[in-house]
Amino acid sequence: MQDQRFDMPVSVALGRSGNTVYKVERVAQAADILLNRWPFATGKSHVAARKACLAALEGIKEASVARAAFVKAATDADILRENDHGRG
Repeated sequence: MQDQRFDMPVSVALGRSGNTVYKVERVAQAADILLNRWPFATGKSHVAARKACLAALEGIKEASVARAAFVKAATDADILRENDHGRG
């Protein structure tokens, strides 16, 4: 497993009322959230982000690809926080 750092952290709001903000700095953190803590049923961007993160952990893709997919999924789920919009 190759856990890589993101070039910039991604902040997402989770929890029942979205009041718990996680600062995601590594591919493994993103994968954990996507696989175990995602607040909604899966969709296309969520599945794509899971695949991108797992590929990055296997050393097949770069962390930047996983980050971009994670940002897209978080945007689609409306859990992206702070100034992460447009980055990826």
